[in-house]
Amino acid sequence: MTNNSKELSDTELLTARQHLSRFIRSEARRTAGELGFGWRPASLAPSDLDALRTEFQACHASGLPLRVLRDFSDVTIYDRPATNWAFRYVHDTRHVWLSADFSTEAELVVASCHLARAKAEGLSPESLEYALLLADTVNQTLYTARTHRFVINQLQFALDCIRFDFDTALEREARWSLMQGTAI
Repeated sequence: MTNNSKELSDTELLTARQHLSRFIRSEARRTAGELGFGWRPASLAPSDLDALRTEFQACHASGLPLRVLRDFSDVTIYDRPATNWAFRYVHDTRHVWLSADFSTEAELVVASCHLARAKAEGLSPESLEYALLLADTVNQTLYTARTHRFVINQLQFALDCIRFDFDTALEREARWSLMQGTAI
């Protein structure tokens, strides 16, 4: 699946989201098995690398789950909020493993780790699943760097990146945020 491709059918999109969601849940289970602790959604979660490292170490010692932010999980590329929380767990543990802070450059390093794992597990860079993950990781990072805001309608943003291009997706998300009253 590449930019400017044919319009996606609901079935194609549903199938791709389900397949990507299974991959993410598998990655999260594998990571939890390796670390000895899982995750739980919370209203407050570590918001910088130092806080994340501290909680990671405490979870590793106690076996208690790592807190991941529950917010902004209703409209994502995944099949349900719980899968987005599993992704956040994988994402946050990669930050710790890679000693990657939350800067744009470090977020892109973490994003490349996700994409490399997806490719290693058989998701083709030409697949819709891979395109969704690319939009969710790389393009959302670039959106945040440019606007200093988080993407609210993550699924639509990803679809706009795939159907059009990044600049169009940025413009459409910014307009949608203004209409919803969520723009800063």
